[in-house]
Amino acid sequence: MSPRCETLKSGLKVVLVPCEAESVAVGLFVRSGSRNESKATAGISHFIEHMLFKGTEKRSALDITRAIEGRGGMFNAYTSEETTCFFAHVPDEYLAEAMDILIDMFRNAKLDRREFDKEKAVILEEIKMYADEPDSVAMENLQACLFPGHPLGRPVAGSGTSLVPMTPEDLRRWIEKHYTPRNSVLAVAGRFDAAKALGMADRL
Repeated sequence: MSPRCETLKSGLKVVLVPCEAESVAVGLFVRSGSRNESKATAGISHFIEHMLFKGTEKRSALDITRAIEGRGGMFNAYTSEETTCFFAHVPDEYLAEAMDILIDMFRNAKLDRREFDKEKAVILEEIKMYADEPDSVAMENLQACLFPGHPLGRPVAGSGTSLVPMTPEDLRRWIEKHYTPRNSVLAVAGRFDAAKALGMADRL
């Protein structure tokens, strides 16, 4: 079936692809990646990707994990030069909950200071790990040569120089600017009722 594309009153674009399946996948794509960052904010999109899994005002990190993976689903995210994406793949009867969780993360990330500090340490270790991988080093050097002095020439994860000074307030300002309906796309594919899914997205 051809994708159905709609734009809600909020400005959120919704792409619906019902098809023969026993499950449903939902992804929330935000136009926020390393291309949008300066030297001072390098890595902030990737940092936010990590932090959104750490809980919202009404859900703990454990609540989020149990609601998806505890029901046989898969839950993950990634950050690229162009986009940050959060996605879930669940049995079709849990679409409403998966969509509710994704949009709750998008709108109501808690950004707790203790979790923030722990996750910063995790990302800094991740950067060190990449520095020990020859293929990762080669790719980063290639990007730097292809795009000298441009955000696309910097690692998506950022660097210690940019990450160490960051605060939760920096992340909140970035979210307020970039995590808006008009800057995002919600995509749903699998076994679901398109009209109901569109109504859910509109309400949430």
